[in-house]
Amino acid sequence: MTRTTCSFGIHLPPGEHDTDGLGMRGMAALVDRRGFESLWVSDHTVLIEEPRSRYPFSESGEFYLPADSDWYDWVVALSFLAAATTTTRLGVAVAVIPHRHPILLAKQLATLDRLSGGRVSLGAGAGWLAEEFDALGVPFAARGKRMDATIDLMRATWTGAPPPGEYGPFTVPPGVRTHPTPVQERVPILVGGESPAALRRAASRGDGWFGTIAGGRMEPGHLREVVATLRAEAAAAGKDPHGLDVTLRVAARAGDVFTPAFEEYLRDLVESGATRLTFDLGWRSASRSDEILHRLRELSDAF
Repeated sequence: MTRTTCSFGIHLPPGEHDTDGLGMRGMAALVDRRGFESLWVSDHTVLIEEPRSRYPFSESGEFYLPADSDWYDWVVALSFLAAATTTTRLGVAVAVIPHRHPILLAKQLATLDRLSGGRVSLGAGAGWLAEEFDALGVPFAARGKRMDATIDLMRATWTGAPPPGEYGPFTVPPGVRTHPTPVQERVPILVGGESPAALRRAASRGDGWFGTIAGGRMEPGHLREVVATLRAEAAAAGKDPHGLDVTLRVAARAGDVFTPAFEEYLRDLVESGATRLTFDLGWRSASRSDEILHRLRELSDAF
């Protein structure tokens, strides 16, 4: 059965430069006031000058910001945004979770979920920037196995009493208690990436998928192929194939959003299986950004 409804979210830039004086608080206030379902930030701990690693979300393979750009820590940013909003869901897409110890990350997210009233979503990825792993002392080659272990141990941590034992490279001794636990019975984890391992992880260990593509405009036919794979993997894992969250990040260019073609494109994405669309937009003019938000909100009502 095709999902006929779709929620809309907004992806904020990684810092406050070139936001017409709005800053994080001002951008969040506009998004919250317009009634969007969710607000998203991104993750990098460090950036690298002239990296050898190829950025997978641009056709050139080059990253879109210089290495000395501000990039706010996503846990701190979401904590700030939780206090600046009321009902908007708060997410990161995607956090490079192999960088972090899973118990510490689970503790931070459980605390944020408590303080926000149960509004947290975790987009999780294995990462692409090998030099960032080197800077943090984390083995890049082992990131996939480390990510699986991190998801498993975070889930265990959110029970308040993770069973002792080995979780990949991590060991939990007897008697560990981890409180607070989240407000949500299950904090949603959306796994990014399109490799077979990533799609399998999204459907089996995760609660869905967070999609990104170069240029911010995935073709509906490609999305249908991804959704078919996700559903097959979910069925193989004994899960409801139609219960997955399929979130897609979309570029909302000012020249596109007011056109009938853009509305038709979004409709095609929803009919292809998207359950949430998150939008990137420019913030150089606060008034123009608010006009785009208003139009996107109008479009969301059509779905």
